[in-house]
Amino acid sequence: MKNMMKRFMVAATLLAGTGPAVLALGFRNPDQGARATGQGEAFVAQADDASAIYYNPAGLAQLSGTQISVGGMVSFRDIKFSGPTGSAQFDDPSYTGHFYVSSDLAQHDKWRIGLGVNVPFGTDMNWGSATPFVNVTTKAEMLVVNYQPTVAYQLTPQLALGAGLNVYQGSTTLENLPYFTSVRKFRFTGTGVGVGATIGALYRLNDQHSFGATYRSPFTMEYEGDAELSYVISRANAQTTIQYPQSVTLGYAVRPIPNLKLELDVEWTDWDAVNDLSLQADNALNGQTVTFRYKSSLWYGLGAQYSLTDHWSVRAGYIYSENSVPSEAYSAALPDGNRHVLSAGAGYSTDHFSVDLVYQYSLTEDRTVNSSVNTTVNGTWKSQSHAVMLTGSLKF
Repeated sequence: MKNMMKRFMVAATLLAGTGPAVLALGFRNPDQGARATGQGEAFVAQADDASAIYYNPAGLAQLSGTQISVGGMVSFRDIKFSGPTGSAQFDDPSYTGHFYVSSDLAQHDKWRIGLGVNVPFGTDMNWGSATPFVNVTTKAEMLVVNYQPTVAYQLTPQLALGAGLNVYQGSTTLENLPYFTSVRKFRFTGTGVGVGATIGALYRLNDQHSFGATYRSPFTMEYEGDAELSYVISRANAQTTIQYPQSVTLGYAVRPIPNLKLELDVEWTDWDAVNDLSLQADNALNGQTVTFRYKSSLWYGLGAQYSLTDHWSVRAGYIYSENSVPSEAYSAALPDGNRHVLSAGAGYSTDHFSVDLVYQYSLTEDRTVNSSVNTTVNGTWKSQSHAVMLTGSLKF
């Protein structure tokens, strides 16, 4: 039994974490299921598939039997910079995966359990050595995999509650990080573990109206690894701590006609709570600091699903995401700005399986940066991306 569980966790980790995370909303990744992503992530007041484990744990109380969902998202990014120091372009693809399993344990009672594995935080920027940022940023990678055992309970016919324990496993690689200006070439690699929680509530007023709320707690991850300086033969043990933000999502869904569902969600992320990054190392890098100076931000999601037949559905969505990185904290490691995201998708479902496919287009408003802290990023930034997500589910 232990060997079986070990194989299961390894497979789930590889599925969720194979490849880097998609850049979105600071370094958060909100895209965790094709059905929700097809509706502009406006899903907290529906949460009617196994991805409820992420979007709203209380939604599991609606599900019967056992569901297993597996999927992934491929994003093709195009980020361009032009400024007084030169120009650069980044167009590498990225991938994230997700896995969910939920069950009523054949009891069809008020309790539901589930397990989710996904990538809620991450970034992957590899500019190489031929850009204006070569002396401050060449690579910044972060991958945070979330293991989330979850339970839900139908408290009343209208109200369901849910909660999940988040066990986060993180890895990061940083090369020529901004603000480490005393060192021409720098590399830090580290891994860490953090713990948090997700709680949710789903209230169905009647067959037409429902309300949802999800809270994700903050957590701290201490990364331990090696710091290396290239201009001298120096490699030493090092560690740093990253604060990850809390967030709150509120949603309202309405079904004006039986075949149509509409939802509006608003999410707040507490980026103000993200502290400076300070490196502790047994070499010259000890005490070096990166100042985040992020600001809390909102995103708004509007989505629709229309059932064409008993098996086929179509979906569409729109997201507006506020910029969370001011000019003082701007870096090539995490370019950000006000973002508009459009999605369209379709799904086929039977009593035993479902397949959902979505296309997503993201456009970041052109941004002119004038930073007094990191002058190498001063100039105009343009960004867009195309993405495709596929999720398949088995039901039994």
